[in-house]
Amino acid sequence: MSLAAGQAPVEVQGHADPSDLQCWELPEPAPADLLATFAAATHHRRFCWLQPDRDLAMVALGSALVWQPSSRERRFGEATRLAAEVARLLGASAEQGEEAAGAGPCGPILYGGFCFDPAPDGHRSRWAGFGAGTLVIPELLGIARRGDVRWLVTAGRDLLAEATQRAVDLLRAAVETPPDPTQLVLLSRRSQADDDNYLATITAALKEIAAGELGKVVPARQVTAHLAGSPGSSTGVELLRRLAVRYPAATTFAVGCGPLTLLGATPELLVRTHGGIVETDALAGSCPRGDDPEQDAALGRAMLASPKERREHDTVVEHLRRGMSAAGVALEPVPPAPQVRSLAGIQHLYTPLRGQAVTAPGAIFDLAGALHPTPAVAGLPVAGALRFLRRHESAERGWFAGPVGWTDLAGNGELCLALRCGLVDTPRNEITLFAGSGVVAESDPTAELAETDTKLNALPSVIDDEPLAGSLGP
Repeated sequence: MSLAAGQAPVEVQGHADPSDLQCWELPEPAPADLLATFAAATHHRRFCWLQPDRDLAMVALGSALVWQPSSRERRFGEATRLAAEVARLLGASAEQGEEAAGAGPCGPILYGGFCFDPAPDGHRSRWAGFGAGTLVIPELLGIARRGDVRWLVTAGRDLLAEATQRAVDLLRAAVETPPDPTQLVLLSRRSQADDDNYLATITAALKEIAAGELGKVVPARQVTAHLAGSPGSSTGVELLRRLAVRYPAATTFAVGCGPLTLLGATPELLVRTHGGIVETDALAGSCPRGDDPEQDAALGRAMLASPKERREHDTVVEHLRRGMSAAGVALEPVPPAPQVRSLAGIQHLYTPLRGQAVTAPGAIFDLAGALHPTPAVAGLPVAGALRFLRRHESAERGWFAGPVGWTDLAGNGELCLALRCGLVDTPRNEITLFAGSGVVAESDPTAELAETDTKLNALPSVIDDEPLAGSLGP
């Protein structure tokens, strides 16, 4: 079926005609923990978004509507049109459903993400179900914020009662049989691009940089980890719980498709829209953490003073500034110098950018198209860096370093870059870990390899922990 969204139709899949979708807030849901519900679910499509420091948690299960772009090149434009048309069709029914139920404001969302590279890659891989991009209106959405939990069901008019009963049954099951903490043990790793190959890629990049063909490039590294035990259900829920506890300032996310789940704890915001405000973060330039506060601070000061790290950071700031301005954002003054942002195991140079714009439904995808990929995850110039990566990376990145997130019908939303992440393959009991490092003229290959080791450790560092007790969100 298609949505005639202004220009050409946007093709969608779902259990009901999009114009027939209805939204319904459960009036008295069971007091289920969001991650317990996520673990109890067996849905083909699923999503989790945890931001402990922002007091926000979401889970989205099932699909009332699924969209994938007709081509990689058109993905952001088609996503914008889809969101605008869904808001037109579904916004009125959502308001009517809430009014009838006497509920407060709680609207449906589109969640999903996009692959890193806009060019066709020719791979036929395990990423096929994710596609060049996927956006989903979930059948069941749970939102926890500031102590309040809401559950929203979306389905076709004739299917709403059935979908509501499924939601009630799932919430009851999550309360009655909460998941046991799972003991996860990392057994072994095999590298898809071993150290020598990665070092060779860095050496090739340095040659092109020296020849003036590139200013920076960010090659990716992949390592497959084998697990003893199980990541729980296909959602890897125990990993999500541990990541959110270990990295509360990051966004812990999961996007699942069948037996595969992309999950991680990313520090990097691509774009956030809320009430006419647009925000993005420049996060580039890095150094390790110190063994004590004094050494930690000294390393941070050295990073701030490093011409290499500052140049790398400043190129990202300028890219984001130009992209936001081109997208019609009225920028506030950009801070003249970066801050140090300290994360678990690593420190980065950080500059926030903020401005005002009309954030209509779907506007976040236009903004993503203007900003992605940034020099922080691709290189500079971006087009040349992408060509280098296509020639030298043997394994497909898929959605690694691509935008993932959500938007609502009012134009609010958030897209982060899928970093510090892994692809969980439940039948194989494997996690493929991803990391990249920015290579510039002054880069030392051994140091860049070590930086990817630090980033790759974001997930393994929580795998061998003792199981965590307790819940996230009410």
